[in-house]
Amino acid sequence: MRKLKRVIGITAASVLAASVLAGCGAGNGAGGPSAAGEPAVSAGEEGGSAGMEQMPPQTMVNVDETLSMDDAIITEMTVKLDGSDVKVTLYEDCYVKNPTNVAMIPNADGVDQKISIYVPENATKDAPMIFSVNNAGWIMDAYMARTQMEEGKDYASNSDNDVIGKVLSKGYVLVSFGARSRGDNPDAEGKYISHSPATITDAKAAIRYLRNNAEALPAGDPEKIVITGTSGGGALSTIIASSGNSEDYYPSLYEIGAAGIEQDGDSYTSTINDDIFATIAYCPINDLREADAAYEFTYKDVRQRLVDDGLPAVDQKTGETFQDPFTDTYTPEWMMEASNALAPQYGEYVESLGLTTESGDALTGENLNEAMRALLNKSLAKASAEVGTEQMMADLDGSANYSGQDVTGVFNNKSEGWADFLTIGEADGIPYIADEEALQNFLYFVARNQTLKVACAFSNKGLSEEGLASVSGFNEDSLFGSTEYPYSAYEFYSWDNDAVSGNGCGLDDTGMTWDEFMETEDGKLLADQMKMSSPIPYLTEENGDSAPNWYVRHGFRDRDTAFALQTVLYHALDNDASIENLDFAFAWLQPHAGDYDVQEAYAWIDEVLAQ
Repeated sequence: MRKLKRVIGITAASVLAASVLAGCGAGNGAGGPSAAGEPAVSAGEEGGSAGMEQMPPQTMVNVDETLSMDDAIITEMTVKLDGSDVKVTLYEDCYVKNPTNVAMIPNADGVDQKISIYVPENATKDAPMIFSVNNAGWIMDAYMARTQMEEGKDYASNSDNDVIGKVLSKGYVLVSFGARSRGDNPDAEGKYISHSPATITDAKAAIRYLRNNAEALPAGDPEKIVITGTSGGGALSTIIASSGNSEDYYPSLYEIGAAGIEQDGDSYTSTINDDIFATIAYCPINDLREADAAYEFTYKDVRQRLVDDGLPAVDQKTGETFQDPFTDTYTPEWMMEASNALAPQYGEYVESLGLTTESGDALTGENLNEAMRALLNKSLAKASAEVGTEQMMADLDGSANYSGQDVTGVFNNKSEGWADFLTIGEADGIPYIADEEALQNFLYFVARNQTLKVACAFSNKGLSEEGLASVSGFNEDSLFGSTEYPYSAYEFYSWDNDAVSGNGCGLDDTGMTWDEFMETEDGKLLADQMKMSSPIPYLTEENGDSAPNWYVRHGFRDRDTAFALQTVLYHALDNDASIENLDFAFAWLQPHAGDYDVQEAYAWIDEVLAQ
């Protein structure tokens, strides 16, 4: 089955992160605030409901009365959209029967697993539901991140990149939800119950709550759910969109009392679906199983070039010593040892996926850089059409404002030679990355403008260098492991080199190498955790159940996750026959960020709704 549409896009909008929602109450409607509110917001253009015809439901829903909206807290509020007052009704409720212990949540006032549903007065039963994720690095919880407002007080903003304003002005239903996440405190029994798949399971449970209460809600079509998020939230969005109605999550859904899950002995049945219509995902740090290997596959040669230039511990923009907890102990030699060990694994992994390029060739470690370069060049061609080649070169010189974003001084001057990665087409004037040498110059450009993450950026707790083990660091180890320990190494290098006694993982604690451990029952449980935290296994399985519509953006100067990882994500999406619309871009000059192209993204939503 060929795609109905394949778009390689590029956004030229300025960056403005959108805020996401407010408030935290007790559980299941009881004991929560009697009123809550949101900043009133503004959309940058008139909204509309074009193309929002009724779609047939994907499954019959047997309503779970124990998760009805009968005791939801209802708040009437007024928001300002482009200066006009719009009435919005907020519904707040707990979306599971067995919410987790509040003691898990740092600095929280109420039950974490709550949902907020914002229904503007112009919304209809056909309106899509925008399911907003605020989950940076798998840590920030959407419900906790909401902004409180005093009862009766109005707020307003006027940004074209204000997601909340855009959604409400178009008459869409906006949904925010809280979820367990890595870094949570242990529960009352001292168990770490927020490891994978907890965050994904909670998101699926919130989706089930929406379907369970479809008739009770005055507006919104739960068969048109669009999940959107950035970074860790982008990853979560891709997992929800790719995993569809997978039974992998049934046991954990049943455990928290999600709607529509029943247990019979060792088996589970579901009467409610948790698949979705579309995703808008920004810089998704996806496929954590291979994220370290992908990062080193992308940047290994650049790391060595930085070492040779004497720059591995220097702030690449200021030239000053890089103040980093690893500087004194995480030596260039140790870093290159880790990089050289990890990089080859990603090529082997890519070949195991059985993906093909658009030309029909097998995607391998040998041609992955070529595939990456092809995607970058498509985005460069789009950027040239939107802003012009002359403007793009001025952007790289750091001498101009780019679409309202002041880049003066952001980039080292191109005349130094290190940023010479573009060739201008003689016939068409379109810039492109000509060959492997130019690609490496591009990656060096990225690394010179924002210091690369250390090797083992995603699974690094407990590695052998003194000091590294003590960093409470922003890495994803705490997403994995048994309930007995706060984290686990989850790839071969961090496991085999772990040197923290008593953390329950690594060769030092278990006496087993990574390969040996993965053959044990505990290793198989870890493998399941990793699978359920990645979109790739679900995108590549036969007869997949992915969302039909995907909009994915990764910044052209984003060094937080690897270009190789996103290139593989693109080809997994392109190979998935269940996906009908794919709009993928390396967004020109954007960093690790999201919601910088709200007008474009929601025009895309209108387009797919109209099909």
